[in-house]
Amino acid sequence: MTEPLGTLLERCRHGEQDAVKILIERFHDSARSLAQAILNDEHLAEDAVQEGFMAALYKLGNLRDTKAFPGWFRQVVRTEAHRILRRRREFTSDAFQEVPAGDNGPDACAQNEELRSIVREVLRQLPPASHQTAELFYLEERSYVEIAELLKVPQGTVKRRLHDARQRLRNMLMGYICDERPPEKPEAPPEWNLPL
Repeated sequence: MTEPLGTLLERCRHGEQDAVKILIERFHDSARSLAQAILNDEHLAEDAVQEGFMAALYKLGNLRDTKAFPGWFRQVVRTEAHRILRRRREFTSDAFQEVPAGDNGPDACAQNEELRSIVREVLRQLPPASHQTAELFYLEERSYVEIAELLKVPQGTVKRRLHDARQRLRNMLMGYICDERPPEKPEAPPEWNLPL
């Protein structure tokens, strides 16, 4: 028989390790799915889940209604995932700023501005749904989950629209943008401090 959530949370508040382990087992998969949807990286998602559990256990005394735990915990994990995402973007941004720019002369600036103008024009030529989805994903850097919630469509629809938009953009921009990307380095798996 499954232990009632209120009883389980009360035991967690008293520091009972077996209760913490049960709580983690009960909410780990849904938390990981949420973090994975936001971060699109399994290792970073595990980090977000671990940080989420630690933050939730630390703040558990602030939760007045135990029935609200599932939604409250999802928000804690969402916050941790977005924090990791911001930190990752800041690191990437800092890394790009450290790389010396090649040719920053007037010709290079004019070419970059022309390319930006072409990309904006091509985006405007997409069908309205694809245009809106692509802007939210690429320009506002929203996750699939956030876009689905904003547009009130399933995540599969968001992914399909982005796939279609990429195909159209690739065809329309052929000759202007190189599609090659450097291979990503695999990240080391996270170390776990929580019982799983």
